[in-house]
Amino acid sequence: MKSKKTRLAGWFTVFLVLCLGIFVGSCSVFEYHPVVMTPPSIPGATYVGTETCALCHDAEHKYFNISDHAEVAIDINDNDAQAGQAEGCETCHGPGSLHVEGRGDKSKILKGNAEMCFGCHLNVKGQFMLEHHHPVPEGRMFCTDCHDMHGKDVRATGETILLSKDEKCFKCHKEMRGPFVFEHEAMREGCPVCHTPHGSINDKLLVAGPTVTCVRCHIEDNHGKVHHHYDCVDCHTRVHGSNNAASSLRY
Repeated sequence: MKSKKTRLAGWFTVFLVLCLGIFVGSCSVFEYHPVVMTPPSIPGATYVGTETCALCHDAEHKYFNISDHAEVAIDINDNDAQAGQAEGCETCHGPGSLHVEGRGDKSKILKGNAEMCFGCHLNVKGQFMLEHHHPVPEGRMFCTDCHDMHGKDVRATGETILLSKDEKCFKCHKEMRGPFVFEHEAMREGCPVCHTPHGSINDKLLVAGPTVTCVRCHIEDNHGKVHHHYDCVDCHTRVHGSNNAASSLRY
């Protein structure tokens, strides 16, 4: 009887330790760490507001009000020289008074660059630090090669937005566009089904390893028992589509 009670006490202790571990772990995972957004500073300049920018930059402003960037506003109170509210354009380009007074003097305003974007998009910056990534940190690409910061792309909806996203990829990856006689159906869902756009631990920016990426959809094609030492792409070399069935995903 004593041995049984001892075992029960032991299991109860283990249970309490596990619960404590889960609780502590969850606190560390979900603990809120706010990101302090600090708009760029331009010595001697003050904030003029987005509507002032729109007087000259009509094309950029046309769709800007329905973009996510238009909703950003930051109160600046700790610097008397630039106290005010940074909103819209000036959260990225800095206070615009000198630019306005200089009749559009480009040296009096900040131009867009990747570091400007990373100031808010810290998660994306982290993705670009992974081994495989688009060459944005190296300066061979810029965020605007794929993204429209001023909101023109938000007009797209439904299938159009998927097409719009893929078109950005096809600007560089023309050979993947098709049309193909034998089409990989995943292409209808868009490139991000298999590829992550910023950075990945996997070659070719795959969302997972080459075979794991495939079996997420092709779970019924269980070749692993026979070909366990191969990757799918060792045989299926034209994964985007092919005009020759023997080299496509279809036999």
